[in-house]
Amino acid sequence: MNIKQSKPPWQGSPQGLFALAAMIVSGRGGHGGGATIDQIVDEMNRRVAAIMLAEAKNDIVPRFNQPKTVACVRAEFRVHEDIPGELKQGLFSQPSTYPAMLRFANATKMDDSKRDIRGLSIKVSNVKGPVLRGAPGIQDFILNSYPALFVATPEDFLSFIRARQEDKKLRFFLNPPDPHLKSLWIVIRASKKHLSPLDIRYWSTVPFRLGETGNQVVKYAVTPCSGYKTTRAVDAGENQLRAAIKAHLKQGPARFHFGVQRQADPKTMPIEDASVIWDEKASPFQTVATITIEDQAFDSPESLAACERSSFNPWQCLAAHAPLGRMNEVRRRVYEHAARLRNKE
Repeated sequence: MNIKQSKPPWQGSPQGLFALAAMIVSGRGGHGGGATIDQIVDEMNRRVAAIMLAEAKNDIVPRFNQPKTVACVRAEFRVHEDIPGELKQGLFSQPSTYPAMLRFANATKMDDSKRDIRGLSIKVSNVKGPVLRGAPGIQDFILNSYPALFVATPEDFLSFIRARQEDKKLRFFLNPPDPHLKSLWIVIRASKKHLSPLDIRYWSTVPFRLGETGNQVVKYAVTPCSGYKTTRAVDAGENQLRAAIKAHLKQGPARFHFGVQRQADPKTMPIEDASVIWDEKASPFQTVATITIEDQAFDSPESLAACERSSFNPWQCLAAHAPLGRMNEVRRRVYEHAARLRNKE
């Protein structure tokens, strides 16, 4: 499956020229603003904490992003034997099978029937090798149901957080002095109605190093490959995605292929612009592992509560899978701060 990065609909139009002129006048397009990563993170942490605490209910502090837990399920993460030699690094260095936990979530909506971006977080256990941060033996992957983020840089992300805290998200996208029209286009394109989280493709959106030495840069994708597919809504309503997972697993196991995409051209596949989709024709994803989910009980109040207490961080990883770029550096520190707030540490 290939996601074509088509041009935004305003490109080549008078509106597009206006947006370009506004970006030039406002100085957008680079890192801009003159703020350091420390300053950006400090302000993000303050604002994210204020948003999370304002949205807390029944003494539960929700996640800032992907707040709706659809399900957490146990899975098997099996690394293949027949993968290209250059990809045999870190977790993929040798064929093996690992226990894993997968969290499926909605990016913004609590109602599964609404258009939204879906999230998939993966925690692989019993891995061997030094980790960059966190618990030994754990490798996290964080993915979304669209191959790019809606913001390009940490500065853009901070601008969005400011707008969200002030309840002026539309102004973030359409503010004439500083428009974010591409961001709006991505959000519209990425937000969809889905019948089941088990039938969706997911991408890491941001790049990672592959190997403790060398200069390989990669992104990840998870592609469904089950024998069964949901064809209509199951128990349509606010929890229909959870119901779809349960119904699917009753029919048979759910499976995904875990793929790696190598950076072919640093200019067209940049590290520092998270809004750019890396062309799969120029560099196809290569399957290195298969994820299998068997039938299980996962929707009890106790299971959902335990799922809600879980946390994931792209820096909870083997050194061979180090996150790259400024966006990943911001994510590390903001995610850590938010997890401590949710768990009242």
